[in-house]
Amino acid sequence: MIDPEVIFRPMILEEFTPLIGRVFTADCEPNSVELTLVEAYPLSANLANMRPPFMLIFYTPPEIFLVDGMYALRCGDWGPDRISISPTIAAPDSEPGHYYQAVFN
Repeated sequence: MIDPEVIFRPMILEEFTPLIGRVFTADCEPNSVELTLVEAYPLSANLANMRPPFMLIFYTPPEIFLVDGMYALRCGDWGPDRISISPTIAAPDSEPGHYYQAVFN
């Protein structure tokens, strides 16, 4: 369950690029789960975007699976912030495990 004190805020790609390769903690029940940020990259923008859109890709080992949903994530001094993640398909040469995407439009 997400702490109601964790509010939504605008996020930008540049705050995530230094965190590539770092482990984030997701607030889950009954235990927190660790996932690694493996990619952060821009998406094509259009005039309707309030900020440049971007995507994050996270990874968990095979024994951990997160369902599609909103999670409070932390990484060192960063967070907690609410981020919606969805399972996604990994590239064929990727490390075995589960991959998740977070899209910011």
